[in-house]
Amino acid sequence: MKTKISLLFYLKKPKNYQKGPVPIYLRIMVDSKRAEFTTGRECEPSRWNAVAGRVTGAKQAVNSVNAY
Repeated sequence: MKTKISLLFYLKKPKNYQKGPVPIYLRIMVDSKRAEFTTGRECEPSRWNAVAGRVTGAKQAVNSVNAY
């Protein structure tokens, strides 16, 4: 029996969002069960690559977030 596992990193803006960094969340799906967690990291929405699930850029802070 095979188990399907998928990971998705995404930004979750609060309802009253104006500007500034927003939390990065992780969604883990095992078969059809889902769990969501915050990573404890934040990112500016303009620097987030939703397709890759990573922060864009080459600074040390960006590398630190992507390595997490």
